[in-house]
Amino acid sequence: MKKVLFGLLAVTAVAFGANPGDSVPTSTSDAGSVGVPLEVRVTVLPKGPQLVLVDENNVLIKKLSFDHGNMVAGLSSESVIEKEVRLMRADGKAFADNSTDTYKAKFEATDLNGNEIAGNNGTLKLDGHAAASTKSIESKLAFRTGEIAVLPTDTMVMTKVQSIVPALPGDQASGLYVGSGTFKATLTMK
Repeated sequence: MKKVLFGLLAVTAVAFGANPGDSVPTSTSDAGSVGVPLEVRVTVLPKGPQLVLVDENNVLIKKLSFDHGNMVAGLSSESVIEKEVRLMRADGKAFADNSTDTYKAKFEATDLNGNEIAGNNGTLKLDGHAAASTKSIESKLAFRTGEIAVLPTDTMVMTKVQSIVPALPGDQASGLYVGSGTFKATLTMK
């Protein structure tokens, strides 16, 4: 089974490009290349009063993903990735239909078990896969917490969301570490 999996991975790397690629050429007749998969997509959704989470370009967030890339155990420093998340109506209009409606908004994160991840010092467990399957590391998540007052004329409520992976010790098992959960915003009429 392992041989089949490794063979499939090798064929996939050859077929779709691999990074890192060839070595740097050392003579005039040598050539080296490297490639990565390329894909461009867009899905268009209708305008409406539905609540949506969008990024800083007002593009709908399908998955709030933080890819810390390849960290070297014992060498890489702390990795911080920040994303902007906005709660809006899909039509871009103000939340309130009239000037007397007021709301409060709240951003929350939970892991796959439904456990709350606190916004300023909460951690998400990243479980190891393959060679690191019995190991884990943690990502600290930071975002705006508490209830946020929303005025009738407001068209969005925004937070920055940070994923922070600390510098890893030199004996950290190599492999892929992944943690999943849900990031959500709630708008409540007062």
